[in-house]
Amino acid sequence: MNTILCDDSWMGHCAKYQLHSGGKRFRALLALMAADIFKINHESAIYAAICCEFIHNASLIHDDLQDRDLLRRGLPTIWNRFGDHTAINLGDYFISGSFESLVKINVNADYKCKAIEELTRIIKQTVKGQSIEILGRSDIDLKMNDYESTSRAKTGGLICLPVKLILSLKGSQNYKSDYFKPLYETGLAYQIQDDLSDFLGIKDRGLPGRDLKEGKMNILIMHFIENATQGEKFVLQKFLKKRYDSISEEEITFWLDEMRAKGVLDLSLSHLKKVSERAINISSKTDHKLFQIVSFVISSIIKRITR
Repeated sequence: MNTILCDDSWMGHCAKYQLHSGGKRFRALLALMAADIFKINHESAIYAAICCEFIHNASLIHDDLQDRDLLRRGLPTIWNRFGDHTAINLGDYFISGSFESLVKINVNADYKCKAIEELTRIIKQTVKGQSIEILGRSDIDLKMNDYESTSRAKTGGLICLPVKLILSLKGSQNYKSDYFKPLYETGLAYQIQDDLSDFLGIKDRGLPGRDLKEGKMNILIMHFIENATQGEKFVLQKFLKKRYDSISEEEITFWLDEMRAKGVLDLSLSHLKKVSERAINISSKTDHKLFQIVSFVISSIIKRITR
């Protein structure tokens, strides 16, 4: 990753800051795991893993800018440290790096083109999901089905990408779209876990309740709305529509307490359990190799929350 992006330019310097800030390298690990399970050569696996990490980091950089998050992994976010313009450019820089990493792979040209096609499709899918999420902020009429479909598109796509790249580079192009359904379900589970992490304050963004401050309709807010009175919905919507910089920590604490009193934590954990079981069950009936990957993803999600 350093070799491809971290040169002596300003972008190279900022890319080094982003890459050296840490992270679980979860999507890279999925690519390496899929390569081992589906039997693809080591070099192809490494570059596919790099591709997934680059796209993931691009999404984080742009997300942090749009959400105005100050911290990521305990450090100032790119826009906070280097400015908005650098954040836009660096996200694009990482996207270009993801394509470069695929180009470096020495496989059949048709297989490589298929992998690039999958990458472009996932990028478009992720961007669409992000735009829908932003347009749906502070919308208390949003349905749970809308939340779930957006999470599958935005978060699920980037979890599917490592497996889709490996299969494409191997030349396995006869998989139907339904084959990847359990992986998209793990994306939904991953998003629910992310929402819970924000509520519990274990996300690397500083204080809890940043989603509330951004007006983001996460799983806990969705469950609160389902169990709220019309008056509570009205007051909540007024709060969610407030300017980001006009919201105090006391207001956020108030709404976290209100939501907890409605039992949204238990409801959201039950929701996570249901989605996780669905992903496991579908994959167990689909393919043993896919089942291994899905089980690993779900296990990682559950362990983070139970800790």
